[in-house]
Amino acid sequence: MGFRIAFAVKMTGENKAKKDRDPIFTICFVVFVIAAVIAVGYYVYDEISDEEDGTAMYGDTVSVDYTGTLYGEYGSENAVVFDTSYSSVAKNSKIAKSNDFEKRSSYKPLSFQIGKGTVLKDFENAVIGLDVGDEVKIKILAANGYVAANITGSLNKSGNTMASSVTMTYSMFNSLYSDVSVKGNSNVKFTSIYGWDAYATCTDQDTAVIVSYIPTVDEEYTAYESGDVVVKYKVTSFEAGTITYDIAIDGAKEVDDEGHIQMIKLDLGDKVVYINKITDSAYEYKEGKEVSNEDLYFKIKLVSVN
Repeated sequence: MGFRIAFAVKMTGENKAKKDRDPIFTICFVVFVIAAVIAVGYYVYDEISDEEDGTAMYGDTVSVDYTGTLYGEYGSENAVVFDTSYSSVAKNSKIAKSNDFEKRSSYKPLSFQIGKGTVLKDFENAVIGLDVGDEVKIKILAANGYVAANITGSLNKSGNTMASSVTMTYSMFNSLYSDVSVKGNSNVKFTSIYGWDAYATCTDQDTAVIVSYIPTVDEEYTAYESGDVVVKYKVTSFEAGTITYDIAIDGAKEVDDEGHIQMIKLDLGDKVVYINKITDSAYEYKEGKEVSNEDLYFKIKLVSVN
């Protein structure tokens, strides 16, 4: 805008000082200068706008593409993706995913206002100062990530027990066995998440389901399998309404020198746990969410600033 005013003043002075200039020449010259000023003004405005609007600052609303991983930065040996805005990452079966990775019907950049607190603080801070198109990789320590109550426990490698009959809500049953039709039916046979046979009967106007487990003693069942990881239960006793079983985990991938592994999600009937460490006699686990109390790694790309 400054350039435009300066040129306009200069033209006014020239017109007053040279009234005898050829009218056609003057008109043509004025048109040329005005066109040049408009072009220069747009270019300067566009450059300034890109510079000002293209750098993320506190209070700005930004859009970012991102990929979040556990155990290491994206692309490293141990990394597993727990969330991403890229469909190419989400739909690539060759890229390792976490247990709780949720596939969506569509993927798009994440939008948020810097300083409003809708995303992790360290995530916000990493975006400040980036220009549109810039990428950054960050590590958020567990203490600054998704902090939750630290509920831990352990499973013995042998002698674990569970009830042979449980009652669960229909919605819970359906979330575990969506392909098993039990509404209005009784004694529907299916394979349980533990690998052994079970029977289901709907009750209370189809709002609850009674599940009875029917394992075979001394038989080994595959309870979990993902990639190289296999979890097997061997039933050692089935009597008085109680199932006793041993657990064997093969193919677990260690992520440090202390026995911690890439987490394995197991449903134990009364709770869901994440096995995160193997010792000589037991499998240590945590309850809650998979990403809770974990170091988080993000690859972030600034897409736009408003």
